[in-house]
Amino acid sequence: MAGVKERSGGARPGAGRPQTTYKLTETPARHLRELAATRNMHPEALLAQLIAEAVHQEAQPMQDDAAHLLHLLTPEPQTIETLCKRLQMKKADFEQLIIMHKDELVHRGLHLHVATRSEIAKAIKLPGVLNPDELTYYSKLSRNLFGLR
Repeated sequence: MAGVKERSGGARPGAGRPQTTYKLTETPARHLRELAATRNMHPEALLAQLIAEAVHQEAQPMQDDAAHLLHLLTPEPQTIETLCKRLQMKKADFEQLIIMHKDELVHRGLHLHVATRSEIAKAIKLPGVLNPDELTYYSKLSRNLFGLR
């Protein structure tokens, strides 16, 4: 078979599949330059400042109850009732603890499990992510050990 060129891997021309191309976006760099211009700073200095602020925020200690909650969480979901007993808290106090520290807890690995209809009576109500006025019911919590940050 002279003249036949073999190809391996990827989409063949005319195979009906688009060839995958990857592009790097310039959006984060453009946003950094725009932010640096509004603050009259060099982009590298602004980036160093933002990194230092993030490291400082990570070093801030959490409230004892919130830190204790993180230590109690496992990769397997645990019910709100179980966690309240282990923390020796009422459900309303536990709900307030989660509301006060939700962003920090989620950043450190908290995973909230949405309640089914049968679990709503034992669930906690937290403000929704997209609409804070709309409450979402959560019945179980677990810990993401491999969470993306």
